[in-house]
Parts: sequence; structure tokens; C-alpha cells
Amino acid sequence: MPKRVAIVGVGMQKFEFHKDETVEEMIFDVTRNALENSHLSKHDIDAVVFGSAVDAFCGIHNSDKVAIEASCGLLKPTMRNSTSGSTAISTPILGYTHVASGLYDLVLVICFEKMSENEAAQAVFNTVYDEAFVRPIGLNVPIQCALEAREYLHRYGLTERQMAKVAVKNRGNAFSNPYAQLPMKLTVNEVLASPCLSWPVKLMDTAPVTDGARAVILASEDVAKELDEDPVWVKGVGRGADSVWFMGRRNKALGRLDYAYLAAKQAYDMAGIRNPMAEIDYAEVYDPFTYKEMQHCEALGLCPEGGAGRMIDEGISLKEGALPVNASGGLQGEGNPIGAGMSRLCWCYLQVKGQAGACQVPKDVHTAVANGWGGMYQYNAVMVIGRD
Repeated sequence: MPKRVAIVGVGMQKFEFHKDETVEEMIFDVTRNALENSHLSKHDIDAVVFGSAVDAFCGIHNSDKVAIEASCGLLKPTMRNSTSGSTAISTPILGYTHVASGLYDLVLVICFEKMSENEAAQAVFNTVYDEAFVRPIGLNVPIQCALEAREYLHRYGLTERQMAKVAVKNRGNAFSNPYAQLPMKLTVNEVLASPCLSWPVKLMDTAPVTDGARAVILASEDVAKELDEDPVWVKGVGRGADSVWFMGRRNKALGRLDYAYLAAKQAYDMAGIRNPMAEIDYAEVYDPFTYKEMQHCEALGLCPEGGAGRMIDEGISLKEGALPVNASGGLQGEGNPIGAGMSRLCWCYLQVKGQAGACQVPKDVHTAVANGWGGMYQYNAVMVIGRD
């Protein structure tokens, strides 16, 4: 049987379009913050797990190697994880397995990205596609996501106006977040009137380029109870993946994320959750595009399949709603430093602990869920956390 694992501390810093700090300095900052918040020293940490997207995004090959000293990882076991955007949750899942296996008692998980060092993100993305059949047509993130968004809206009868409402909600929520990069007061019409990148995706439907880092400390049950009389436990984890090639995917329609539904089912089965809409109190979902929050709410069972439009129309996902989603501002408002989207898990932890400050939702949060999405739009990772 796996050991029980708890989150005992998180490390945060402000997300920015360009940080003057180096990768090492960013990592040192969140490491120190996490250790202070959990009342631990660097000597207490048994192992360190790093997460970031492809090296090109940081402009440094083997960026985890330069991060070892800054993260108190000298002469300790370290490991690097990289699954693009889903790194945000697949990395703490990797840290979880290190502790649940009994191998270590305290594992520091650090996710980071310095996107401002990459001067041609879309050119980097294009190189992952098939060099004979796909790359020559110039496929990139906005175009690929637009293809998916079109199918999603068509499949379920959803609208661009509902997408725009997600942007209004999340950018507005970010005003309560001291770490947020891009809080904005927007109207639906302003979102709809923003420049079109590839229909139906518009500029204000997308999350900004961001530098930043986050840290989470995971502890075995015995250690966790010594550090915190009311631990926040990892209750369930799940991961799903589909083919990197669109033409090889199990679901021929791009609008339904089969792999995300799979990851959610794994996590909920492990957590013993049968009705997410009733049993989940709070969610931080991966929203690099507005329609992605909608897709992920459906895949996570926070609303019926095809019901994300009604969820935003009826205010269910608002900060004061019945099931708040991204009260921190999500990637839309807080920023999108790819792997450091682990901030979604950090905010879930803070909500459960009642320590989310101005972002704290008015309802009691006992159980929360976070997810990450990435690869060439093929991975999803899900983590459920909460109190006993």
C-alpha cells in the first residue's frame, strides 16, 4: 500500500512578463519561501523534483542542472520532469510517488519557466510536428488551438461570448492576487473585439507569456503530522495521454478531451469521489485559452459534458459561485509560465488551508482539484487534495 502524502508548504513569487532574476535566483526565491512557510530547513529535504517545459523555453540546456544548488539539492537525489504544460501537475505527481513509495519523507517540488528568454516560441513549437506532413504548413499553437476550439463550440453548441465571459472572470479575479501579472477589468464586448489570432481564438482569449516559479513540499504521513496538525492530503492523482499526431488520435473529434476525462477518472477513483459537482468545493483548472477552462471543467466533472457554457452563464464558477474556478485569476490573469502553472495546485492548497488572502472564496473548501494540460495538446494531469 502506498504511504499517505501531504502538502506541508508552498513557495510563491510574483509572475511577470520579464523577470530580471536568473533561473537560479527565481528557484532560490520560491525554495526559501516554501521552507519558511513549512518551518523546515534545507537540510530536512531528502530529494528535489524539478519541472519545466522544453529547454528552449528557458534558453538553457539542462536547466535543472543549474537549479540544483539554488534549490538545496546539492548532493541529494534530483529528477527532472517535462510534459509541456501538464508539467504543472505531472511534476507534483512525480514528487508524490517519491514519497508514497516510502523512498523519501520530504520532497521539494519546483516548477519554473523563464519564457522571456525565448524569442521565438511559435517557431520552437513548430519543430515538434511531423517534418514531412505537418510542419511545412506552419501549424502553431494559436492555429492548432483554434481548430480544437471550433470543433468544441460546434460539438456542444457553445459560443464565443461564453468564452469571453471566462476571460472577464479570470482577469478580474487576478486583482485579488498579489502575484498576478495581468489583472484587467474587461467587458465581454472588449474581449470579442480584441484582435483575432485564429478564429475563434482572440488575443484576450489567451494567457500572457510569463516568467516565474513555484515550489511545493510533500511529506510522508508521520512527518506531516509533526509539522501540521491539520494536513492537506493528496487524495488522488491521474494522468492521461493521446497521440501527438492529430490523425492518430482515438477521438476523431478534437472537441472532447478523452485523455483529460481519463486522468480525472483515475484521480477521482483514487480519492473515492463519485460526484465531483457535489464533492469538489474548489477548482484551479489550466486555462491558457478561455475555451480550455470550459473543456477542463467538463472533463473534471465540474459540470455536465457540454455544460461549461451554462456554468459560466449562471455564475456557478464565479468566486462567489456554487463551485468557484480560478479565483486566483488562473493562467489568464496570473500568468502562464508553462511548467510553473503548478501555481494551480498552490492555490488549491491555500484555499483548503484558508490562507488564500483576498483570493479566498467565501465557501468552506474541504476538497479541491487542479489540472495541467500540455504536450502537443495530448497530456492531462489531475490532482485532488483536501482534508480528512
